[in-house]
Amino acid sequence: MSLRNLKMVLPSVLIIMAGIAVMAHPVEAVPNGGYAHPEILVQPEELKALIERRMPDLRVIDVRDKLAYLSGHVPGAVQVWRPDMEDKGHPLPGMMAAKAQIEELMGRLGVDQRKTIVIYSDLYDHARLWWILAYYGFPLTQMKLLDGGIDGWKAKGYPLERIPPAVEKTDFSIGEGRSKTAPLLCTLPDVKSALKNPVKVVLDVRSQKEYSGEEMKKGAHRAGRIPGVAWIEWSQAIVEEGPYKGYWKSAEEMRRIFASRGVTPEKDIYIY
Repeated sequence: MSLRNLKMVLPSVLIIMAGIAVMAHPVEAVPNGGYAHPEILVQPEELKALIERRMPDLRVIDVRDKLAYLSGHVPGAVQVWRPDMEDKGHPLPGMMAAKAQIEELMGRLGVDQRKTIVIYSDLYDHARLWWILAYYGFPLTQMKLLDGGIDGWKAKGYPLERIPPAVEKTDFSIGEGRSKTAPLLCTLPDVKSALKNPVKVVLDVRSQKEYSGEEMKKGAHRAGRIPGVAWIEWSQAIVEEGPYKGYWKSAEEMRRIFASRGVTPEKDIYIY
């Protein structure tokens, strides 16, 4: 499964990390997960070493609300939250911010073209920022997700800070790299067409209650799901207990989970 196979429809809760899975039994040591693209992930130990070396081209981004961030964040991390990534002028809530808005946001966070960014959260919001930046063409080699998130960092007993760092703003431009990553976003007609195509699958990754229509999140217009879609809750890609709680499951385990719902590498996948 490659990035070309993955497409997102807004508003979306995401598992773009389905793109890394192509391995080990869930009780085996994740992060040695047998991934096709392990470079997308960085382990807490690796990030700690980078921070201690004071790498000048490193920017850590915390994707949680302000209160959670100020309660304790990875040293040197700057903060972003959902509204920062949303198009404030769009009639529908939660839509992807325009490229200029994302560039301005990254500039405020002190990101420049040389920076490698490490993104984390306490749920799935870091993956959303990764997806947006990937869509607009930020180099994939310069973006990493912290495996285990903030909870994985805390579980190691690593230090936290409460005061935001001083950041020098930059004049940031992503450039023109979208041609290779355009498939990361799809339209409503794309989804309607995919529902009729046996080599394509539309995948709902929301909670079970949202999928069944028992619960409707703020901003949604109607409860329920698109008829005929597959369903895998986003949390099924995450280790639920043990020393690697909160980390991504092994590639083999994720492949088994996805295949059980008809989501296989040869198909185009439309995720919402």
